[in-house]
Amino acid sequence: MKLSNISFAVAAVAALASAPASASLLSQFGVPVANTMFMSGASALTGSLTAVMAKLCTGGAANVRTLTIGGGTSDGRVFVCTTSGVAGAQFAGPFALVKRDTDGSFAGVGPVISQTNLLRWANINSCNATDCTLDTTTPIKPNAGLTDVDTNVWVGSASTGALSIPVPPLGSTQAFGGFAGQGFGVMVSEELYKAMQTKQKTEGRLASTVVVGDYTPGAAQPSITKEEYTAIIDGNNFAYVNNGALTGDANPVNLCRRVETSGTQAVSNAFFLNNPCASANPTNGFVAPKRVDLANPTAVVFASPANAVTGNYDDFGGAFALFEGSGTGDARNCVIRRNAGNNPNNVADAALGKYAIGWISLENAPAAGWKYIKIDGVSPNAYQTAVGSAEDVASGGAADGWVQDANQRISTIRGQYPVSPELQMLWPNGSAFNTFFTKLKDTFSDPTALNTRGIFQANNPALGSTFAAFPTQVHKGTRNGNFCAPQVLAE
Repeated sequence: MKLSNISFAVAAVAALASAPASASLLSQFGVPVANTMFMSGASALTGSLTAVMAKLCTGGAANVRTLTIGGGTSDGRVFVCTTSGVAGAQFAGPFALVKRDTDGSFAGVGPVISQTNLLRWANINSCNATDCTLDTTTPIKPNAGLTDVDTNVWVGSASTGALSIPVPPLGSTQAFGGFAGQGFGVMVSEELYKAMQTKQKTEGRLASTVVVGDYTPGAAQPSITKEEYTAIIDGNNFAYVNNGALTGDANPVNLCRRVETSGTQAVSNAFFLNNPCASANPTNGFVAPKRVDLANPTAVVFASPANAVTGNYDDFGGAFALFEGSGTGDARNCVIRRNAGNNPNNVADAALGKYAIGWISLENAPAAGWKYIKIDGVSPNAYQTAVGSAEDVASGGAADGWVQDANQRISTIRGQYPVSPELQMLWPNGSAFNTFFTKLKDTFSDPTALNTRGIFQANNPALGSTFAAFPTQVHKGTRNGNFCAPQVLAE
């Protein structure tokens, strides 16, 4: 580290130690308003921004502070570099990126293109060493946006009714896609996981030696077909969730999904329902997703912090529960709480049972209460090898040929696991932060700079990003930034 950087770091630590309990980012960390950027969009990628910021901050991760908002992470994070960044080309001193997660990926598309004000940002004038308060009244235009799927998917979703908000034309907004991506997976409550194991053992889809309740990814992991999950989320199909096709009993399979403005939900719509990808006339092969009917007396809106989660909930008269979670954590909690027979708000709801299923980005590691399952026999967090092969031996000699994958992307980048949308970043032409956002995008695309769970780099031989060179990080192919296009392998 250069002497000047040491001086910056020492000064930042001293300022932090002497800073008041609650003050501005300028007072706390020396970040002027002119060096503060506001980004809206994909909540599933907020964790990766920590690693990206470490690469763009002089001195690395040691000089990056990640702050919560309002004491939690539902509304986003604030990333502070206490030195300078992007080789000094953009910021000669401390800078901050305020990331807004509310409304998901769509907030990184429509409001960025139209330069519309948004509410629910971190209050950069009321922060301490670990947290900024939530500001729900100050309108702020986002400087940039981040989305799990490309803008064309959002445009098409508005035309098919999967998104009820119109999407403005790009106009003078720059949009960059196809540089990196992430996989998504089906998550289930542990009670549903065990029920599926039991049924699939009797059907021969799992080995008879599988122990029910073994959550190890691989041989014991139950599988769902694309058609089976489609039947659960299809807005025209309410019979399948109650007929025991997945579980062998009559208890309903409740759905914990994200709101319509979430990129996670847009990925699910596009992959399983062909919505909006199959909207061309005259075929119109798309299907509408199930949605909460807020005009119905059985539908309610949960709103934290008064309640345990934020989102919309409908039990359709006690037949089947559907929850649309505002954040990833809300959807996860919906799945977890169903194990105890509780609704997403953690209130007893025994009539609708203990089964729940949902859709989540592979940046999330499975935890107590929820687990990933396979799609069409392919696991998102384990992969197969030939027993006794060099790869098998190197991984510790998995007796059954399955190797657990803590990075949750090997089967995806090999072109075996099917769900691999690519990211897109947007910001206005002529932005004062063009240098920073360009570097941020380039860092996402660089396998030597970013290596976080679930995230992969798209195949780009011109940049040296190939599967052969990075067999655990770079995809064998690319969709060229178009999730409705087929994945084409290059290696």
